[in-house]
Amino acid sequence: MDKTKTQQTWQHWLRFSAFTLAGVAMEGGVPTQNTSAPPAPKAKKWRTIS
Repeated sequence: MDKTKTQQTWQHWLRFSAFTLAGVAMEGGVPTQNTSAPPAPKAKKWRTIS
């Protein structure tokens, strides 16, 4: 029974790993939607109160 439990654990881990890696690969393959967006405006400097 112990050997069966070990096999199930490895199979579960392998399935999870394959699923996770496939998700990461799919995310990396998706082109960005907003490639021609203008650059963000520069942040204003805070005034120091003295």
